Amino acid sequence: MAIGFLTVIICATSLASTSDKSMTDNPAPKRFGPPASFDRSFLIQEEPSPEPSVNNPSKGKAFMFSLVLPGAGEYYAGSRKMARIFFGVEVVLWAAYFSFRSYGNWKRDDYRQFAAVHAGVDPSGKDHTYFVDVENYDNIRDYNQAKLQQRDVDAMYPETGEYAWDWDSEASRKTFESLRLASDTAYKRSLFVIGGVVLNHVISAIDAVRLARKVGTPNPNRMTVGVAGIPHGGMMVTIRKSF
Repeated sequence: MAIGFLTVIICATSLASTSDKSMTDNPAPKRFGPPASFDRSFLIQEEPSPEPSVNNPSKGKAFMFSLVLPGAGEYYAGSRKMARIFFGVEVVLWAAYFSFRSYGNWKRDDYRQFAAVHAGVDPSGKDHTYFVDVENYDNIRDYNQAKLQQRDVDAMYPETGEYAWDWDSEASRKTFESLRLASDTAYKRSLFVIGGVVLNHVISAIDAVRLARKVGTPNPNRMTVGVAGIPHGGMMVTIRKSF
């Protein structure tokens, strides 16, 4: 696609030195302006679109950079402000993720130790489902009886020391419940944060492409001014406006 340029030319020629002989030979005074042979065909002309600069950022690279590390594509496209914003969000999100995971681990250790002290639970080798069952029943006998009534024999635990529990009070069981729920809530929130991390990567990649495209687009209102000499003396000032 060609870009049209309107060129305005201002010409000034120097007056020829006069003498008695030149006055005789050329009685008519010289006029200002370009000579008759001056080519005016370039006053309005078409020029090819400029080739993309080697410094123009690649949209594909900008997308991949930010997809891997939010802010990297913006920095590559020349926007340090947006790079700092997306990178800052990434740091905050990962800090929140590790904070939630650490808090969840801390509460998990607390409720396991609490169950060992107040219900006689052996926490080694037990999964999350086991501790949910410990939370919902006062002891293993009540749990197995309930499963037997539900005809869910496969869910029953052997009434041995490895799986047995018996809460010392209802208050202790409720305290255990609050500790376990706090741990689970922290883990769930860490998963939401991971969703935010993924979203931040995608949004940053899209924004990096936008910035790369903006940098690589020529300015439609570009104006240039130039000065050049013309035949038989004088100079030419050109003002060119793209449209």
